[in-house]
Order: sequence, then C-alpha cells, then structure tokens
Amino acid sequence: MKTIKLFPFLIVLGCISLQAQSVDYNKIILPERVQSADFGEKLVQLAWKNHPTNEIYRRDVNIAQYQVNRSAADWLNMITLQGNINEFNIKEQDPNVPVFLPRYNFGLIVPLGIFVKNPNETKQNKQKLAIAQESVNAQKLEVRRIVLKSYNDYLLSEKIFKIQSQQFSDTESNLKLIEQRFKRGETSFEVYTSSQAELNRASIAMLQADRDFKNAKLDLEQLIGVRLEDVM
Repeated sequence: MKTIKLFPFLIVLGCISLQAQSVDYNKIILPERVQSADFGEKLVQLAWKNHPTNEIYRRDVNIAQYQVNRSAADWLNMITLQGNINEFNIKEQDPNVPVFLPRYNFGLIVPLGIFVKNPNETKQNKQKLAIAQESVNAQKLEVRRIVLKSYNDYLLSEKIFKIQSQQFSDTESNLKLIEQRFKRGETSFEVYTSSQAELNRASIAMLQADRDFKNAKLDLEQLIGVRLEDVM
C-alpha cells in the first residue's frame, strides 16, 4: 500500500523535474541588446550575429512563416466566380413574347476538396515552421558550444605560449652564463653544447606555441567574424 501511494508522488516529482529542465533558448544566446560582463558570452553573441550559417537558419524560419501565411489564404485561389449577361434581355424584345431568362447570371464554384486540402497544407506548413524554429534552437546550442570551446582553446594556447616564451628567455640567459664560464675555462665543452641544444629545443617549443596561439586566434575570429582586437 505504501508503494502504491508513493508511485503517484514520484510521477509528480518527475514532471516537476522535467519542467525545471526545460531550455529557454532565448538565454542560450543573449539578445544583442543585453550587454554581458562575461567576455565569452559576448563572443557567443557576435558569432550568432555575424556568421553566415546562422543567417541561413534565420531565413529558413522566415520562409516557413511565409508559407504558413500563404497557405492560409490559398483557399481564395480555389474559388471561381463567374458571371454573364443575357444578350436576349439587353435587346428590346417584343413585349408580347415572354422572356424566362434573367438579364444577369452569376455563379460561385467552390471545390469540395478545399475543405480538406487547404487545412492539411496549412498544418503541414506549420510543422515545417516548427522544424525550422527547432533547427535555429539546435544551432544556438551548437554555436554556444563551439565558440566557448574555441575561446577556451585560445586562452590555453595563450598561457602555453607565455610559459614557453619565459622558458626560452630563461634558457637563453642560462646559455649566456655558461658561455662566459666556458670562455674562462670554468666549464666543459659538453656542458656548453648541451646548453645550446637545450636552447634550440626551447626555441622550437616557443615557435610551436606561438603558431598554436595564432591559429587558435584565427579559429575564434572565423566564428565571430571580426578581429579579436576589435572586441577586447
């Protein structure tokens, strides 16, 4: 009995949990009018605004909306209004001859299929609109993920470059000291050449870190559509 009473309670909790986890896609990417103090969020806003792929998704929604509006009025194109004038009534006739036809004839043709075809097309176009809107929502999630990930890669590559630059500077200073000691005969040739090799390795590591840092910057700028210096 306790289990039976507990089961509906768990269902209610599950429903509340699902409602609490609903996504507000307007918060996934902040509106342009909202200024965020977080630099990463600002980059997400720029990427959503500037990247051509996102504009394609937005225009797909507009096209789907146009189709819904058009299908709602398409039933007017299926209705035919006809009219004619009876020429026998226009001309003067012998008053002794009876005329049974009216002077004007009007007709309205309404296909019976209009009551089925048009509502179904409207429903179909509304579903296409919903699909286009969900595609925009999915793109928002993807833009946020890829921009913030790219920004994290940029920050990491910047730190690594600074570390490698400092390592190169320290190694270079150390080599100068060893070189002076070697000239005074205070250290061996092996120590001197080993220090030179260490400087070469530090130089290569710094160059690679510099390349990675610049490439990370380019990747981020490709997403936001502007130079990073113009945003900072």
